[in-house]
Amino acid sequence: MGPNSLEYQKSIALEFNATKDRIRHLLGSAHWGEDGRYKEVILMNFLKRFLPNNLEIGTGFIKKGNSISTQIDIIIYNPILPTYFKENDFVIVQPKSVLGIIEVKSNPDRNKIAEAIFKANKAGGHIPEDGIFNGLFIFGACNSTQRCSSNLLKKPRNGEFKKSLLDALSKDNGINHIVSNDGVFLKKWNEEQKFSCYAIKDLATSYFFSNLLDTINTRNELLGISDAMYDHIYPILEGKESFTKWIVEHETEEVP
Repeated sequence: MGPNSLEYQKSIALEFNATKDRIRHLLGSAHWGEDGRYKEVILMNFLKRFLPNNLEIGTGFIKKGNSISTQIDIIIYNPILPTYFKENDFVIVQPKSVLGIIEVKSNPDRNKIAEAIFKANKAGGHIPEDGIFNGLFIFGACNSTQRCSSNLLKKPRNGEFKKSLLDALSKDNGINHIVSNDGVFLKKWNEEQKFSCYAIKDLATSYFFSNLLDTINTRNELLGISDAMYDHIYPILEGKESFTKWIVEHETEEVP
């Protein structure tokens, strides 16, 4: 059997689910539902393996003059530039060094998702340079009877969830990528000023990371992604647009 990028990318979600299940079996489902540092560590450790060695990953704050962000779960930054403070994975960084920020959640309902988006939108405002990766990573259900993806698949027509997406569309560095590890991926398209929701199942998690890699490469030309590499990190040959569930735009909304 030859190389199979599609199955490789699907295995990323399986890896996350396996790690999640190991922790859940040790802690119990009741504790898994709580927000916890261990979820950030699971994601942070994966990113350290996934991203190139010339980047650093931590948790902490962005300091812009006298303005300080709220604490950010995961900060991806360029260590060549000076930091205000660094102790193990805890950092206080200057905005110019930040390449990406990620909020981490367990299995939130729509209101909690909206709160996380508003928080991420505000955090992105501390970074003057356009084009950072601003993401929300949702670990998803703690068992087979719960699916966070169902909170995302239904088209938002009103309420705080829709308001948070529209707020992100109005900001240069508002949240631009959201994933639920159990099968849904949302992406902000800057030129069209819209959010698209994709039901790409086992590929949702890998597409979140592929877009992270792509965004960092586009902004800083740190990596140099070849055409063959693009085919590997985006393995849906016909493109993901055929998996679109809904679209939210500034003034109009369209359903494919």
